Amino acid sequence: MVERKKWERRDQVLVLELYSRIPFGKMHKTNPDVVELANYLERSANSVAMKLGNYASLDETLDRKGLDGASKADRETWDEFFADPEVFLQMARSMRDVGGEWPTKDEDPEPTEFREGEDVLRMVRVRKNQSAFRAMVMSAYESRCAITGISQPELLIASHIVPWRVDEKLRLDPRNGICLNPLHDKAFDVGLITINADFSVVCSPKLVVPNALRDQFEGKTMIGPGKFRPLPTYLEYHRDVVFRAA
Repeated sequence: MVERKKWERRDQVLVLELYSRIPFGKMHKTNPDVVELANYLERSANSVAMKLGNYASLDETLDRKGLDGASKADRETWDEFFADPEVFLQMARSMRDVGGEWPTKDEDPEPTEFREGEDVLRMVRVRKNQSAFRAMVMSAYESRCAITGISQPELLIASHIVPWRVDEKLRLDPRNGICLNPLHDKAFDVGLITINADFSVVCSPKLVVPNALRDQFEGKTMIGPGKFRPLPTYLEYHRDVVFRAA
């Protein structure tokens, strides 16, 4: 009888990092990304695919009743990710890049000699975070605008529901993102449209568009993502604080 390989913390973290950036429909054992990570972890692609399914079962915003098997450790890793996505993803990158252990809060993951260039490092970090957030939101919506269905990558933006400046810990939360085209992104950002709890689009009285474009706003319903569905509290914040109701 072949002994099953124990899931170490590093393995769980890296599989969840992969979960965050690939579409739900591609979490199978033949996906090259799944195969590549499986080889890195010295596991079978099937075991990695099953672990991805375990994480999907933990997403309480989605209908995943057919999936189960998530362990206590899976739940702890899942909760840790959403407690502070930026720290989690940074540490996941550190694990993968150097093959090291998970750093403690007292450890500094950045080389001391670069501290004089803090502004540059901060800019690099922001860009990495923006890139990570976009990758997670794009994968959740399968690279389609949630309102129009546009799938041209150059015309897609990972929009924040709760604005970037409001809460640092929400900046990389993929449940705080919606994939939109530039026009709807701008309208959403300045509060000229918002999203109801049922995903219907609501237009502000201050939204003035030509009649030819009116049907691109009124009566639209947002296409739900395959994972990381927006949290109701985030949408509620946008309706109450950002939306220009009058």
